[in-house]
Amino acid sequence: MSKALEAEISSFLNQYDKAFTSFDGKQIAELYCIPTITMRGDGSIHSFQSRDEIARFFQGVADTYRSEGGKSGTMHDLEVVPIGERSALATVTWKNLRADGSVARQWRQSYNVVRLAEGWRILAATFHLSAT
Repeated sequence: MSKALEAEISSFLNQYDKAFTSFDGKQIAELYCIPTITMRGDGSIHSFQSRDEIARFFQGVADTYRSEGGKSGTMHDLEVVPIGERSALATVTWKNLRADGSVARQWRQSYNVVRLAEGWRILAATFHLSAT
């Protein structure tokens, strides 16, 4: 993996985290492709065909994080694998932090990202599920 690609993806995911900490579904939705797909931590799979659908869904996610006391997020253990010249698989551990710095929620997630004219966008997002 090139350091340049890792830096680009890290910057994009920092932008994504900033959108999430705005708790604004519309800002989050701007960073997704249309259509897009996501598999959540509970194993549910969601497919979205419009920016409004994405915004409504992620507004609910952001509201849940806020109700848990989440104030900010941090990214850890980023791994980036190029998939051709304009796409990559990015895997990261996220930690949602409360105002006191304690962890409200932690998970590992992978993103299939694509470089479009407007920049990097998420095509698919997958939570890493545990065997139960």
